[in-house]
Amino acid sequence: CATEKHDTAGLARLADGRLICSEINKFDDMMDCLAKSLPPGGFAQCIAVDAEFELFQRAWCIAEIHRASTMGLHQSMELLSERCWSRHRSELENLRVEDMKATNSNDKVAILAKIPDKGAFNAELNRMVFDEKGLMRSWQDGLDIVCMLGKVLKMSAASQMEPRKSRAPVTLQCTYS
Repeated sequence: CATEKHDTAGLARLADGRLICSEINKFDDMMDCLAKSLPPGGFAQCIAVDAEFELFQRAWCIAEIHRASTMGLHQSMELLSERCWSRHRSELENLRVEDMKATNSNDKVAILAKIPDKGAFNAELNRMVFDEKGLMRSWQDGLDIVCMLGKVLKMSAASQMEPRKSRAPVTLQCTYS
């Protein structure tokens, strides 16, 4: 983000050390508030991943994704393209919260302080991303649907040009890396 950052030294803080004037350090409070104020299933998280997958290196982003998962919120992920996924997949394997970045080093310290067992958190984070019901699986399922629709449209267009002689069943198969 190109927004100018401000020094936080000497600013008023809550009893737990969070800055009063900061909106960033209250994301879990806001997520709790929204989840409780809306009907069940009325609050979900859509994760828009940047082309370089930097989102997965940002401490606040990872903390928010993890928080939504532990709250049981429905989560979906939007990627720019299959090519981006293929290019960055290996970078996501073995994510570690300790390696994440934050613009303000105090933010990273605060996030890490909330995680008593970093090893368990990292295992859960990797499960959230790669598990058979994880974030990437749901994106790949959507990709399969789009791929199949494309093949159906292509077949439909071809059948308009040349009638099929055989009525044998057609098998559709989509693959991605």
